[in-house]
Amino acid sequence: MTVSNSHLPMLKFFSLCQRFVTNPFFGVLVSLILILPSLYVILGDVTIFRKEYVFLAVGIPLYVGSLNKIFNNILNSDNK
Repeated sequence: MTVSNSHLPMLKFFSLCQRFVTNPFFGVLVSLILILPSLYVILGDVTIFRKEYVFLAVGIPLYVGSLNKIFNNILNSDNK
C-alpha cells in the first residue's frame, strides 16, 4: 500500500474556482442574481431599510465591472 502525496483533485478544484472568478460572464450572472431579486423586494416597500440594499450596492458595481471587462476584451480582440 502506497501513500500518495499529490493533491491533484484539490488543485483541479482550485483551478476551476479561479477560472470562474476571473470569467467576466460569470460576474455578470452573479451580479444579476443579486440585483434582480433585490429590486423586486425593494420596490415592494421603499421606505424600509433592508439587506437587499446591500445586495444592490454590491451587485451593481460587480455588473458594471464585468461588462467593462467583456467590452474591453471585445475591443482588444479586434486590434489583433
